[in-house]
Amino acid sequence: MKVQSWLLLGIFTSLFWGGYIVISKLATSRFGLAPKYVTLFMLFGIGIVFLVNVFWGGKFFLPCSRIGITLAILAGALWAGGMVFVSKAINAGADVSRLVSIYNTNTLVAVLLSIIFLHELPTPDIRIRVVIGAILVVIGATLASF
Repeated sequence: MKVQSWLLLGIFTSLFWGGYIVISKLATSRFGLAPKYVTLFMLFGIGIVFLVNVFWGGKFFLPCSRIGITLAILAGALWAGGMVFVSKAINAGADVSRLVSIYNTNTLVAVLLSIIFLHELPTPDIRIRVVIGAILVVIGATLASF
């Protein structure tokens, strides 16, 4: 069975995002960095990754689509807003193991929005697995939040 590339990329994303939250908690709780400074210094990390991606990924040109650029800026603002909330929750003493269970309910939001706006309704054979997965996410978040 051949593993699809998007699945491997999703696994790498999970590993990276699972690591960032632990490192963020270390920066805040053990080394006393305020959430706003964690967010600020994360921007440096984002900049480094961006530059590596630009130079490693080949030619760089700015696309002409104003709507695409606007949506990308909105996506960045939503992501950054979430990061601010995560930093504040960590600073307020949240356990990472419980916090990630709660904020990963974003899966439900993404599935719902992708069905509404992207028309990505799963085929009937996959639909039941998506529904069961969504239910398990809710159960996990509920159990972790107590």
